[in-house]
Amino acid sequence: MLKADKQKYLLNFLEKHPSLNKTEQEIIAETIEKLATPKVVQTREIVKLTKSLEKLSLTNNLSNEGRILLKELNRDSWIDGILYNMNLF
Repeated sequence: MLKADKQKYLLNFLEKHPSLNKTEQEIIAETIEKLATPKVVQTREIVKLTKSLEKLSLTNNLSNEGRILLKELNRDSWIDGILYNMNLF
């Protein structure tokens, strides 16, 4: 997925899921801001977001909607990893 697509996806996710807790909203907003800068690697920022959400999950501070985002991010990274390791693209 392109950088702008992930950024738009996160913006849409924030709009469609207003019941995210404050910590989740802050983490997602920081990631969106970082993705807007030109020299930031998208994959690195998405991994940081995923790790932050996993830490919240371990401390039982992740909402149900945060779990949805975490599941989607993990699914995307899993598929990207398979494609990368198969050397198809």
